[in-house]
Amino acid sequence: MGKSQLDYDWDVSPLTLALSFLTATFIVGLRFADGSVVSVVIANVVAHLMLFRSKRTMNHPGRKRRPLRSEQLEARQLLAADFGGYRHNIYDAEDVNDDGRVSAIDALLIINAMTNETARDESMFTDVNDDGRRSALDALRVINRIERGDVFPIDTSADEELNLLLPEMSSEVRSIDGTGNNPNDHFWGSVGQRLIRMAPAAYGDGISTLAGADRPSAREVSNVLSEMNTSQALNDRGLSAFVYVWGQFIDHDLGLSESDEHGEAIDIAVPEGDLWFDPTGSGEAVIPMTRTPIAEGTGTSVDNPAQQFNQITAFIDGSMVYGSDAATAERLRTFVGGRMAISEDGLLPMDESGMVIAGDVRASENVGLTAIQTLFVREHNRLADEISGSDPEATDEEIYQRARLVVAGLIQSITYNEFLPALLGEHAMEPYRGYDASVNPGIANEFSTAAFRLGHSVLRDEVGFMSNDGRESQNEMELKDAFFHASMLEETGIDSLLKYDASVWAQEVDLGVVDSLRNFLFGPPGAGGLDLVAMNIQRGRDHGLSDYNSTRAAYGLNRVESFDQITGDVSLQQKLTSLYGSVDNIDLWVGLMAENHQDDASVGELTGKIIADQFQRTRDGDRFFYRNVLNDLEIESLERSTLADVIERNTSIEGLQENVFSMQVEIRGRVILASSVPPTTMPSNLREDEMRGVEGMTIELIDGAGTLVDSTASDQHGNYRFRSLSETGDYQVRLSQSGETIDVLIAHGEERIRGLDFYVA
Repeated sequence: MGKSQLDYDWDVSPLTLALSFLTATFIVGLRFADGSVVSVVIANVVAHLMLFRSKRTMNHPGRKRRPLRSEQLEARQLLAADFGGYRHNIYDAEDVNDDGRVSAIDALLIINAMTNETARDESMFTDVNDDGRRSALDALRVINRIERGDVFPIDTSADEELNLLLPEMSSEVRSIDGTGNNPNDHFWGSVGQRLIRMAPAAYGDGISTLAGADRPSAREVSNVLSEMNTSQALNDRGLSAFVYVWGQFIDHDLGLSESDEHGEAIDIAVPEGDLWFDPTGSGEAVIPMTRTPIAEGTGTSVDNPAQQFNQITAFIDGSMVYGSDAATAERLRTFVGGRMAISEDGLLPMDESGMVIAGDVRASENVGLTAIQTLFVREHNRLADEISGSDPEATDEEIYQRARLVVAGLIQSITYNEFLPALLGEHAMEPYRGYDASVNPGIANEFSTAAFRLGHSVLRDEVGFMSNDGRESQNEMELKDAFFHASMLEETGIDSLLKYDASVWAQEVDLGVVDSLRNFLFGPPGAGGLDLVAMNIQRGRDHGLSDYNSTRAAYGLNRVESFDQITGDVSLQQKLTSLYGSVDNIDLWVGLMAENHQDDASVGELTGKIIADQFQRTRDGDRFFYRNVLNDLEIESLERSTLADVIERNTSIEGLQENVFSMQVEIRGRVILASSVPPTTMPSNLREDEMRGVEGMTIELIDGAGTLVDSTASDQHGNYRFRSLSETGDYQVRLSQSGETIDVLIAHGEERIRGLDFYVA
């Protein structure tokens, strides 16, 4: 008997399929001009589309199943005309109605939203492919998933080895101090260059005295705005602790403007009776601080105000790993086989004072930072060994430079393809169009002294250690005890620290800052302790930064006219008013941290603008940016290697989520009426359909310490879910009415656990 039409597989290009779909939906739109959609007609459209099945074979190669995002200019141009603000389901994109299943209903909902313009439901997750639009491509993605039978999230526990392509020795290598990058200006981006100002300097005297002479003490501002309850301050987008670990790592690649310990004092006045810094009420306490050195020849007049300079290179070139001067670079090398110095147990060497020897002087500031510094030295040495093994004739210098090129490229790729989209959102930056010699990659004062200090807000107040199963491997330690304590890695290693960073949520980007940074930075008050919030504010005044509103204007944004245009938090509006009086007088860092966040981002409007501008200039003005110096295959190989891959290649850690900057965990189940459960001989899909869910049952989520984390009620179908798991480990799901519990282990930051069902009489 011959095949019927339904038996054939059709080999149709995605473009043809998309055009067919668009034609069908356009016809439906014409037929029903009032915007209504007849479900029978739409069902026919979907049914016909589902006949076109791709011959593509589905496989599941774990995290390496796809390259990272590489956005094209044409897509950006399409987006420019579409401001729908459509929503993307970060947990399970094709589950449009968020019911835990991917079915034809999800495709129908997208079609309905496209054709019924007058009745759009913005609560639906209709932007399936996360391109900022609602289109036929979203429905096609749902249909494709239904067709291949992958109605639940792909299991990413499988893994396959991914080997990086190793570029040949280039005829020109990046200088260690950044010189010679730009063909027109030999010094752009190099050590010692002045910081760029986007907004005019706002010194008190127009030349060099501190800005904001009429503003309250920086410590008073800190006390009013930044004291926090850490239990209520976790971010609302599931960003992991790697956001601040990587942020600090990259910050130390881009800029350094250390103060001079013998420079002019700009001590921060402490309010009388300050709980931590003036407990006796003397009224004479200060937080010590000195000015940043200024560039030679500046600060002579209002036409030549003081300017600060960058003490390292402005490029993302791995300078925190390799150094920004020849002496440091040589100190870190073994000059054998292209390798860098490292101990037998894989840790960075230490000097006589107990500080690690690394490319950046700040590498010992906290153990989390030291751990990731160590990781990339290991990656360099792993690459060096691979290059040496594949090319026995290569010299030490050739091996070192080839490995350095790949390491710098990895750091760049992770920053632009993982870190920045996680922080700023997918579409915050313009696509890369190649090297532009007219772009100055120099660091902006507004970026280094204010905007990129957002990391101080997101740090947790503890440092943890986790094993591969997602459980604590030893007790947490307070962050204040982890400063300049690199020697502890001899006991803990780096593996458990890196696993922890991928397995817990970071704090929110806001004005709240944990006590370890606000009261105990580098020691207790009176014995080295400092307030990082107050220092951020005072450093901005030291550098003569313009106020928040003037900086908005400098970056092409409209000035705000009231505090409620900065933040919707009424209490914060009142505090800002009491401290500053006018929206034209706010310290820049304070205004940035107070901003309402942009959609699909963890930062506000001006913060995102400053950060995106800096990283675009850093990228576009770098002649040695990886996409400008590698061939297409090498670029693809590099971009497929995520931070998770780098960690797993160089530690004993296994099973990390694909994107370690995001920790998105979900638990789902149903409360089912036991009498409605049909015989076990019935097909499984029918059994589930016929099970009667029980509405209004209370389900509780309890962590391993027995603390109630969250509670919810089952919906009309008996469904419940939890997405409030802020760290991995052991949990219990409990049905409140009966006390029945189900144990569950969250092992990694991409767990999707379903089928945790309760049966009730």
